[in-house]
Amino acid sequence: MSNSDTKWSADGQEIPDIEPHTKTKHLLIEQYVTDLIYILHSTGHRGVTNFTIIDGFCGGGIYNDRDSHSIWFGSPIRLINAVREGYLKSGRTYPLNVKFIFIDKKKEHLECLKNVAMSQAGLEQLSDEQQHTFKSEFGERIESCEFITDEFENKVDYCIFQVNIRKGHSLFILDPFGWSDVSMESFRKINSLNKSEIIYTFMIDWITRFIYTPNWKGRNTFEKVLETDGYFDLIHFKQLNTFGEQAEFRNQFMRLFRTKGNAKRIITFAMMNENSHRVLYYLFHICSHLRALEVMKDGSWKFNNLNYQYHYDIYGFGFKAALFYEDNQLDLKLDINQDSQKSCINRLSKDLDQIIQSYPDGISFKDLCNKTMEMNPATRQQYFEYLKLLREAGEIEVIRKGKKTTSKIFENGDIIKRSPQLILFNIRGYIS
Repeated sequence: MSNSDTKWSADGQEIPDIEPHTKTKHLLIEQYVTDLIYILHSTGHRGVTNFTIIDGFCGGGIYNDRDSHSIWFGSPIRLINAVREGYLKSGRTYPLNVKFIFIDKKKEHLECLKNVAMSQAGLEQLSDEQQHTFKSEFGERIESCEFITDEFENKVDYCIFQVNIRKGHSLFILDPFGWSDVSMESFRKINSLNKSEIIYTFMIDWITRFIYTPNWKGRNTFEKVLETDGYFDLIHFKQLNTFGEQAEFRNQFMRLFRTKGNAKRIITFAMMNENSHRVLYYLFHICSHLRALEVMKDGSWKFNNLNYQYHYDIYGFGFKAALFYEDNQLDLKLDINQDSQKSCINRLSKDLDQIIQSYPDGISFKDLCNKTMEMNPATRQQYFEYLKLLREAGEIEVIRKGKKTTSKIFENGDIIKRSPQLILFNIRGYIS
């Protein structure tokens, strides 16, 4: 991440402090990339072997951590390490080929990344922008890094060209400071790629200027860059500090991405300050494939500390910064409401029951997930748990290859159908 108040000197003598919510953002993205590589590389007989990862606002790659009195590595270092961890976790021995493209408009930021951060992280070999092959008993990794000094908007077409010639899977990490740094046109271009994802950060302060300052000089540019005509109607917003306004804002932005940015699937992760209902910024995860959405949900649960009995429809997943970092410790201390998982599974009855009932001949597990996965915070495993409860109560049958199955793990092709002798669904007391 790089913004106007976040600066690195080329020699690393000047590096910024890291904030708690930025730590969480780094950890969430790192966890997601690890899980993504693991799942996509290990799926089937031979999984995805080519990945292109673009960090469009990479910064200098290193921070001061006041909590631990040490350094904290930024997103470029964490992306490289996450790929390596995911590859080892996959247990596969066929080659993994990954190209990292790091972009920042300030040359000194990239110099700090290449000469200071990567050196301290033991990754200096990759700073020469050449392809490197790493062989071990676990297999073969082929890695390369490219460093580009420019505005991300100027390099979108180049990045898309690289993705197209390399094929495989791509991930764009877009963490800009300003709203004008990524246009809706660029989102459309990226979303047009067959197997690509975006993790995008949007600061709420910009939308408040747009909504509450009619004479704001940037209004016309804002509308042009993000194509917001017809969105964020002032009638719906007063101070953007009530639950209703927060929910409306999130829904409006997701609708904007879907209709103007051609986004197929979106989930959000909100970053908030202590004792505040107002969001500092959102992470939007935009993808086309269900499995990527499921993987992000798994990671989001690990860093969420909002109560989903009340908050999911307002914020999506989220992290509220408070006293979650103990002195001299790097581990997150999350005040997670213990009822959230139970509430999440209970909530599935709202999303799944009516759909199953409307398909008397059954619906595949994959189609059930496709229709509902964005509606709720439930992970794939929590879908398993709820459907097993329904099956144990005799409310549904699960058919696999023409025969009933009692497997604890559901497959995409499994047919979920209501039991003919029962009326769905009357087990809310059973699962509460």
